[in-house]
Amino acid sequence: MDHGFGTEFRLLSSDQFKTVFDGATRKASGPYVLLLARSNDLGHPRLGLVIAKKSVRRAVDRNRVKRIARESFRLNKSELGSLDIVVLARKGLGELDNAALHELYKGMWRKLAKSADKPPRSRHSGPPSSNA
Repeated sequence: MDHGFGTEFRLLSSDQFKTVFDGATRKASGPYVLLLARSNDLGHPRLGLVIAKKSVRRAVDRNRVKRIARESFRLNKSELGSLDIVVLARKGLGELDNAALHELYKGMWRKLAKSADKPPRSRHSGPPSSNA
């Protein structure tokens, strides 16, 4: 099993990020992080990170959060299928220690993989509700 994180496993261009933001069909949300994902035709997952200074103030913490996200993705990518995933940081993420970050990401990958087993929901699915 390959545990590498080469360029084929990364979202690199703004167009690739925009595609996920505009067409996310799967979502996993937690108190410190939000994952948006959509299917790709590549046969493997790709990861993009959005760790804003507004959410994680110190550069050393942003770098640590990104490093652990990449490492966790690398170890769990076999369970993720063919998804393009964007990780969005929320306030407080940089205050977690390394063990807590590993557990957080592991749980988020699990949530995302579980949602990937379900058929994707469209914004207009289901019967119309009658609020009469």
